[in-house]
Amino acid sequence: MAPILPRPTDGNVAGTPDSRRHARFRLVSETTDVPAPPQHWEADVLLRDGGTAHIRPIRPEDRDVFVEFYDRVSDQSKYYRFFSPMPKLSDRDLDRFTTVDHVDRVAFVLTLQGQIIAVGRYDLVKPGEAEVAFLVEDHHQGRGIGQLLLEHLAQAGRERGVERFIAEVLP
Repeated sequence: MAPILPRPTDGNVAGTPDSRRHARFRLVSETTDVPAPPQHWEADVLLRDGGTAHIRPIRPEDRDVFVEFYDRVSDQSKYYRFFSPMPKLSDRDLDRFTTVDHVDRVAFVLTLQGQIIAVGRYDLVKPGEAEVAFLVEDHHQGRGIGQLLLEHLAQAGRERGVERFIAEVLP
């Protein structure tokens, strides 16, 4: 399959870390048969405050609930995630964020009563090394969700040969 690269009009500011990251990876085509993730990647989890939630791999059919989640996240949290203003996601962004191959690109969502409240993902940057990123709905920050997502991404990564995670953060 030929790589599909983002166009400059995808809503990413040229030269930002996220736009460079997009250019390094191919998108999984909607017509491609994406292998199912292992069943053990899905689980009920205990949050730091004693609440429970459900963690599972993201699916293409999560597109609408992902938009609802993204709309509930503050502009400040979006800025910390993307390093630039990103009030809305383009159709191309939504495809990229909800369609993964479960090998080089893995993403987990944390759900509460059927709503996505957080997403964590990794993208392979070179053999054995992947970049991680997280976005947690503001109301649910401070509940240990980022740590839970990282633990599940680390386990999935180990199963896929990832030995090291990297992340870009704002000061």
